[in-house]
Amino acid sequence: MIKKIGKHLKKRKVKIFSIFLLVSSLAWFINKLSESYTSNTTFKLNYYNIPEGYLLKSVTKEKLDVKLQAIGFQFLSFGLSAKEIAIDLSEEEVKNSKFSLSVKQIQKQVEKALPNSMVLKDLDKENIDFELVKIITKSIPVNANIKLTLQKNCMLDGAIVLEPNSIEVTGPENEIDTLQNLKTALVELSNIGEDFSKRTKIITPKVLKNTTYSTENIIVKGDVSRFSEKIINNIPIKVINLPQGTIVKIFPDRVKILCKAKLEVLKKISKKDFVVTANYNNMLQGKEKVALKITSAPNKVYSATLLENKVTYIISEQ
Repeated sequence: MIKKIGKHLKKRKVKIFSIFLLVSSLAWFINKLSESYTSNTTFKLNYYNIPEGYLLKSVTKEKLDVKLQAIGFQFLSFGLSAKEIAIDLSEEEVKNSKFSLSVKQIQKQVEKALPNSMVLKDLDKENIDFELVKIITKSIPVNANIKLTLQKNCMLDGAIVLEPNSIEVTGPENEIDTLQNLKTALVELSNIGEDFSKRTKIITPKVLKNTTYSTENIIVKGDVSRFSEKIINNIPIKVINLPQGTIVKIFPDRVKILCKAKLEVLKKISKKDFVVTANYNNMLQGKEKVALKITSAPNKVYSATLLENKVTYIISEQ
């Protein structure tokens, strides 16, 4: 029983001693942290407010070695955070796409960024040199890359429309000065029988790493109409480039044209709206037949096809 009591008292003394040792160590640690220290550290430099109209191309220093003075507590909390300093470049004057920050300017910005209880004692005695590239903005047209198949008896009613049909491109002058146009990603539309509208991306050149675009998406639109067919008869053939005093007789002297258009357009057109020609110069080749060509047709006709595209001819002198 006496032995058990002795062991218990011994353990208690050890616990008390441990507590006193911990308290005294903590007091010593707190006392040390309250003292002032000088220490070296390295800041990562983050540059912002690049002068308007320029892009940062290169800088001679991305890190800065400094010597700081502060109490231990300040260094302890400081060591737990990322060591970065933001450097404001908004007030710098650019000459020939270059400028420098003097040691005095760097010191001023570092001191401004430090906590009030921390003192900058020393830093690298080197200027920081910057090289910039001038940026420009230009309007670049966009072309649609589209693969379209329509339903039977359907046609595009007008041209395919892009919204927007051009975009603003901003980047280094030496990057975008040769950029003339941009294309969309491939748009595949099959068996289309009605108006369509499709959003797609613009393909941006990967080599233009420092270039930005007002948008990277575009809408491709088109109106689709159904058409009918009509044969226009008795269209006279006109011989062109005919020398004076030469007579040409052609057989037949009138042709038919198969027209495809909207029904309301077909109702209004007649043979007077078409011009079909045979070129006398082609007859000089001595062939039995000469080719015909439609040289004029109404704008709203989707398709006009000669049902006879060659005729025979006889040349005679007056």
